[in-house]
Amino acid sequence: MVVQHPLGTVVMTRLSRLDKADFGPHAEIVADELQTAARASLPLACIVLAQTLVDVIANEQAGPASYLDGMAFAYAGNKAALSWLRRRRNLLLHHEAPSDGLMGEAAAAEWLVRDAEKAVTTLLDYLEDLDIAS
Repeated sequence: MVVQHPLGTVVMTRLSRLDKADFGPHAEIVADELQTAARASLPLACIVLAQTLVDVIANEQAGPASYLDGMAFAYAGNKAALSWLRRRRNLLLHHEAPSDGLMGEAAAAEWLVRDAEKAVTTLLDYLEDLDIAS
C-alpha cells in the first residue's frame, strides 16, 4: 500500500528541505509541527500552522525579526497570497460564516488539500524572499 501525502511531491520536498537555522525557538517548533502535519495528511492543520509561522517569523525577536528590518518583511512574499492565507486561516478558526471544505461537500477533501498546498507554498515563498529558509 502506497501512502499518499495530501500535499504534492514538489511542496512536500520543499517543506522537507526547510532550513530552520535562522529561526527562533518558537518558529522552529511551529515549523516542526507543520512538517509533521503535512506528513500526517492534516490539511487544516497545515493551513493554520503556515499562517502561524508567517506571524511568528515576523515577530519573534529570537529569530529573523531581530536582524531584518521592517522593509524586508514589507516586501517579502506575494501580498495577495499572504492575504488569502490569513483570511483562509481565520475562516477555519473563527467560523463567522460557512467555509468551503467544511460544509460536507463531496469535493471537500480535494479542496482542503489544494488549500493546504497553497498555504505551504505561500509560506515557503515568503521565507525564500526573506532569504532565511533555503
